[in-house]
Amino acid sequence: MPQSQIIITADYREKTSGIPDRLIEEGAIVNFLNLKAGDYIINNEIIIERKSAEDFVQSVISGRLFTQCVLLKKMFMNPLLILEGDPYNTLHKIDTRAIKGALLSIVASWQIPIVYSDNTMDSAAAILMLSKQKLQQVSLMNYNCYKPKKIKSHRLKFLQGLPKTGPVIADRLLDKFGSIQAVVNADVKALMEVDGIGKVMAEKIRTFITGN
Repeated sequence: MPQSQIIITADYREKTSGIPDRLIEEGAIVNFLNLKAGDYIINNEIIIERKSAEDFVQSVISGRLFTQCVLLKKMFMNPLLILEGDPYNTLHKIDTRAIKGALLSIVASWQIPIVYSDNTMDSAAAILMLSKQKLQQVSLMNYNCYKPKKIKSHRLKFLQGLPKTGPVIADRLLDKFGSIQAVVNADVKALMEVDGIGKVMAEKIRTFITGN
């Protein structure tokens, strides 16, 4: 497959949105699957959840939104939320503070960036732009033969699989111990020396690693 080819995996339920058709019109190859999380995946590195304003507010009301955030983080890819329309202007009657709180939680607590779009075609344009940027990034990395950063990225993704360990804690673990092997060998006391890891979290990590 040529390096210049955009390949996107889309959830089969997105067919009716018209976005996949637009992506194909622009030359992208779109593969449809029943995705466990997200609606689109770019280069197996970026996972995108797309929500209309109506769906976003409904998911806040039902509590489904934060379950989806959990699933996105578990995919060990860079998550992104595309929000179509104005969530403060929908058919649902909900306190605007609840909407703002949900948006802040997604960005600050779950560390999932939000891209706002006007409609489905605007969302398609954003996905295409992101895909092209990712292709350019990959081409540049291949040209420069810059491998260390990619290796570190894989190590960080591995460490994010530990209990309660997000990108920030994973980065701190790797910075302190230097390798995955050293993290695996670290005892509870050593783990607690990492900023943000308390005794309970350290014990959960050790239990996860040892199985005891």
